[in-house]
Formats: sequence, C-alpha cells, structure tokens
Amino acid sequence: MPVPAEAELALSRFVETICSNSLAQDHLNDVEDLEKLRVVVQSFDSSLTGSALIPLEQATRPPKILVDSGVTDKAIPWRLLRCTGGPLVLQLICKKANFAIWIESC
Repeated sequence: MPVPAEAELALSRFVETICSNSLAQDHLNDVEDLEKLRVVVQSFDSSLTGSALIPLEQATRPPKILVDSGVTDKAIPWRLLRCTGGPLVLQLICKKANFAIWIESC
C-alpha cells in the first residue's frame, strides 16, 4: 500500500528541522548505532519509524531518482531519493555512521 504524499512530507520537514537546528546536527553526528538513531529521529518526528545504518558505498552511489539534496551547516550531506516504484528515502552521511530514514508503512 503506497504512502500518501502528505505522509512523505514528514521527510522534507525532518530535513528542514535538522538543517535549521545545530543541536540536531550534533546529535546526528554522534550517532553510532541504530538504537541511538531511532531515539534522535523520534525526538523530532514520531512518524519516521523506518531507519537503517547503511554503508558509505550505498549512501554515495548515484541515485536512480534524486528528489532533493544538500549539506547542513555542520557538513552532513543529505539526499531524498525515490526508490524505483517505492518509497521516498532520506539518506544522511554523518561523522560516525550513515543512515537511511523512511516512513515504515511503505
């Protein structure tokens, strides 16, 4: 069952939040494991329930469908990409780990 477009907006709002919040960026740069990632993400948006640690190779390979991308003030590259025929995913490359975040109902 596809996720409604309104639900996917949570990923864009999350990006806006972290880009404007230096402390959030510090927290993301300190994350080393999936449990801490979930705590940080949930502290900003409880609808973002899907998350995974991903290898740098995956986080940097050219996406098939790039929706948006950028770099935060604290040098965290991020990108929103659409999986072929699937959900919108946010990828972050932080100091200690790299992540993918999505809406789990996808």
